[in-house]
Amino acid sequence: MSKDGFSYTSNKIDVSKKITIVASKWNAELVNELVESGRMHLESLGFTDLKIVYVPGAWELVHAAQKELAHADGVIAYGVVIRGETTHYELISESSAQGLMQVSIAANKPIGFGLIAAENVSQAHERTNASKLNKGKEIAQSLVEMLIDDV
Repeated sequence: MSKDGFSYTSNKIDVSKKITIVASKWNAELVNELVESGRMHLESLGFTDLKIVYVPGAWELVHAAQKELAHADGVIAYGVVIRGETTHYELISESSAQGLMQVSIAANKPIGFGLIAAENVSQAHERTNASKLNKGKEIAQSLVEMLIDDV
C-alpha cells in the first residue's frame, strides 16, 4: 500500500471479468515486479481469466491496450520510464499517458495506469518493489474497483 493510504475495497467484485496485463519489456526487471505483484493480487481475489502480453516498450502499451480491450473487460498497462539525458523520457511518459487515456475513453473500458515515470533507478525500485510501495498491487486493485458495475 502506498504511503498515501490507498485503501482496498472488496465489495461487489466480479471475478469473472477478463483482465489483460500489457507490459513493457524495457526495464524488464522493474516491470516484472509490477506484473508479478499485480497478477498475484488479482489471483488472490479470485480472478482466473488473466492474460499477459509483453510489448517492446512503454510507447507500444497504447496499441496493445487498444487491441486487448476488444475482448477484455479491462487492461492494466505496466511500464517503467526513467529520466535520462534527453527529452525522450518526457515524450514517452506523456504520450503514453495521453494515449492510454484516449483508448480507455474510446473503448468505455478501464485501463489501470501502471506507467512508473521515475527520476532515477532508486525511485523506480521504490515504486516497483512489492515490499515497499507495491504499485503493481495498487494499480491492479484500482482496475478491479473500476470494473465494479456501479462505479
